Amino acid sequence: MLLIALALVLPVVLFYFLVLKAADRYEPEPLWLLISMFLWGAVVATMTAIVGNVVGETALSAALGVKNGDPFLEASTASFVAPFVEESTKGSGLLVLWLLSAVWLKELDGPLDGVIYGGIIGLGFTLTEDVIYMMRAGSQTGLAGIGMTFFLRTILSGLGHAAFTAATGLGIGIAVMYRNTALKFLFAFGGWLVAVSLHSLHNLLCTFLLGNGVGFLVKILVFWTFDFLYFALVMLLALRDRRIVLAQLRAEVGRLLGPKEYERTASGWMLVPFYNFLSLDRSFGGRKAARQKQLDLIELAFVKQRQTQGEQDRALDNKEKLLRRRIAGATSRGVHIGAQ
Repeated sequence: MLLIALALVLPVVLFYFLVLKAADRYEPEPLWLLISMFLWGAVVATMTAIVGNVVGETALSAALGVKNGDPFLEASTASFVAPFVEESTKGSGLLVLWLLSAVWLKELDGPLDGVIYGGIIGLGFTLTEDVIYMMRAGSQTGLAGIGMTFFLRTILSGLGHAAFTAATGLGIGIAVMYRNTALKFLFAFGGWLVAVSLHSLHNLLCTFLLGNGVGFLVKILVFWTFDFLYFALVMLLALRDRRIVLAQLRAEVGRLLGPKEYERTASGWMLVPFYNFLSLDRSFGGRKAARQKQLDLIELAFVKQRQTQGEQDRALDNKEKLLRRRIAGATSRGVHIGAQ
């Protein structure tokens, strides 16, 4: 059962993973860090949530005066306990990333980063949770149960946890832009609260309204609305990142990069799959060296953006100097972004 469930769920989740990664064009996050956040969702958040949900259900059982297994208790746990527990365990991964980024990584730069990392954590959670549900269904109704659970959870609702936790990521991504502690807390807490609310609404529709065709239709329409808004948000934030790159690299034209390199590095066409790969074809110095120079320029733009916002940090200053040396070294070796 486990191998069958993994064989079905894993390819779909990995496809969603690649879609999210592809949308992060202007300042792509390190693959190792994305994988780490995915594993946080798949292992740490899921295992912790299982314990938290059991504790919450036990407390709710005592408060309502009903026994475990009662349908109303299970529906109430799914609607009111699980969203709080699961968005907290997933969101804790974002808090760890925020802390590490503040003192070492310097990889959490703004809203898009938060939304991407939140979505990736959610996908990890989806992988483990869907496999568990499919194994449970398989033990009860065999392959038919596995297939139906796969269709309902992974195909129709596979981006649910990604969309929910992206709200927490958005709040934290906005929080990192402010120096005021109260504003940091307000945005981070507000993002988590939105995540819990969206998750609770989804589970309410599943548990209390899913028993009839109208409830199922409403649930799917609401859920797909979440998906659409999530991808729309990712695209809007990606365009925001493009504006940052345009603004911060403008002063570097003629110094660190040429006008055509500036256009290619901040092109709006970067959001089209494979455009950047093709645009680097026939680059002087080779495609790989040109892509590294492009990434260094984009990273420099975000370092300058953080400095513009008032962030004072020796590590950040050293990073700027390192990036400038690498870019200048690439230029001196004849590396050019795109064909001249």
